[in-house]
Amino acid sequence: MESNYDARDSLSAVETDRERLGDRMTAETHWAAPAQGLAAAVLIGAPAAGIPGVFVVLAVGIMLFVGIEWAFRRRSGLSISRPAGPRGMALLVLLTVLLSGLGMVSFALWVFDMAAWILPVAVVGGLLMALGVRAYDHTYSDEVRRAR
Repeated sequence: MESNYDARDSLSAVETDRERLGDRMTAETHWAAPAQGLAAAVLIGAPAAGIPGVFVVLAVGIMLFVGIEWAFRRRSGLSISRPAGPRGMALLVLLTVLLSGLGMVSFALWVFDMAAWILPVAVVGGLLMALGVRAYDHTYSDEVRRAR
């Protein structure tokens, strides 16, 4: 009888850990999602800086992403290396395609001397990225809590 009790306690502890992990994943979303949206907007808008400024702006955008990740890990205590499930993976792929695609659109606008359109593309990309990161954090939290 004692082994059944131990198993229930262990399962309860795992469930409690999943809940805490889910809570910690979304606890930093209020600042991390907008910050990552800003970093994405900087990367997408980089071609507007022209040559050689584009390289400086790209470096700043990359440093923003690295700094945000560092701050997230420090504040949350989490180091996320991969999505928790299939919905998270789909969102991560979508966000990667979005950032890459809008970066290419921005570069094409610069090449075709339509630099005035880069700022609106960067703003839309930043907003979409912020919303996507928020959705990813909540999806990750949900998938951790419901893992079986």
